[in-house]
Amino acid sequence: MMTQYLFKINGYDLFSSKIPNQLKSIFAILTIFFIHLFPTSIIGKNITVCKTCQISSLKQAIQIASEGDTIQIKKGLYKEGFIPIAKSISISGEPGVIIDGLKEKHVFGIYHDFVKIQNLKIIGSGISDLAEYAGVYAEKVKHCYFENLELEDNVYGFYLSESSECLILNSSSIGNAENEVLGGNGIHLWSSHNNQIIGNHLQKHRDGIYLEFSEHLKIENNESKENIRYGMHFMFSSENHFTNNIFKNNSAGVAVMYSKRILMEKNQFIENWGESSNGILLKDITESVLSENLFQGNTIAIFADGITKIEFLKNNFIDNGWGIKILGNTDHNKIQDNNFIQNVFDISTNTKSTTNVFLNNYWDHYEGYDLNLDQYGDVPHKTIHFFGYWIAVYPFLMILYESPVVLFLQGIEKAFPIVTPIEFEDKQPRMKVRI
Repeated sequence: MMTQYLFKINGYDLFSSKIPNQLKSIFAILTIFFIHLFPTSIIGKNITVCKTCQISSLKQAIQIASEGDTIQIKKGLYKEGFIPIAKSISISGEPGVIIDGLKEKHVFGIYHDFVKIQNLKIIGSGISDLAEYAGVYAEKVKHCYFENLELEDNVYGFYLSESSECLILNSSSIGNAENEVLGGNGIHLWSSHNNQIIGNHLQKHRDGIYLEFSEHLKIENNESKENIRYGMHFMFSSENHFTNNIFKNNSAGVAVMYSKRILMEKNQFIENWGESSNGILLKDITESVLSENLFQGNTIAIFADGITKIEFLKNNFIDNGWGIKILGNTDHNKIQDNNFIQNVFDISTNTKSTTNVFLNNYWDHYEGYDLNLDQYGDVPHKTIHFFGYWIAVYPFLMILYESPVVLFLQGIEKAFPIVTPIEFEDKQPRMKVRI
């Protein structure tokens, strides 16, 4: 039906002798361009795969398929092994379809643009010390589309290598990682730009999401939990935006390293707890924003190492061991309009001077007053206390926390505040929680 309309304009047949040849030529060029741009939406036939059909395997269907065809799979377990795809096709399953890679290599290997896969359960990638096998692997392609895929028992879930303009949507990957060496990542991007990762669930991998040399990504509404290392980990990956994600109960929540211009907003970093666990590790990044995030129940909510020109705005730090650990090589950052509530230490550092600015934050430990009733404290709040400073310098002193000697020293500190790093203070603290 589509082709009937492609060659008619206002009721005139373009192959009619009444149409000027110039118009025919122009329309022919436009038609070729349109078909090339949207190959799977203009042409193609449907191929059905089922156990009792003439075509009973997915590999067989792919072999006979042409560019733009759609393969529809009926319910059942299909033991296919490695499935390479080198043509622009769509593959879709009805509920109950399971594709088994038989532990050979990748389950799906995508090597062509405009491949679409949706509504499948994908299991059984290969396991190797030399290769990184995945449930869905795409290499040097554009416009790949993966939706509503359920991946289990694969080393890597989704692996995009030098691929762009792709979408991983509303899918899940539950890994089989037992340690960092042999485990793979739920979603792994290497040198892959302008991709979207939206609405996915990642669990029991090495890292839930791993990004390296990948820029201009949209990472939104994902949940990454119970991973061996990080909920999300990216290195050398600038100009990225992640929002409304949940990173829960990982060994560490997120690591952002060697990158710049990252927007991190409205995410939840929850219960990433362990000896050295962070809600988020910021290492050598610059010109970025953390806004309206929730950090709750982490050993260290934010660990800042070598960062500059970062804005921490309107975040909530609740029930963490440390709110923000700021190393001495961290300069020229703004910490403003945040809430610090029931943390053991709100701020910790290993230096006595700083160029970082604290302003208009709410501190539940603040003991100042507001005589003019403008909702801001009339005296600055010292963000670091005596014991918090020395713990950062000598971590083994934590065994003395809340001991009589420390309580005695804290009393001395109130009388003689000179022992506390003076530059770490909020000059105008809020009197009420920012809502």
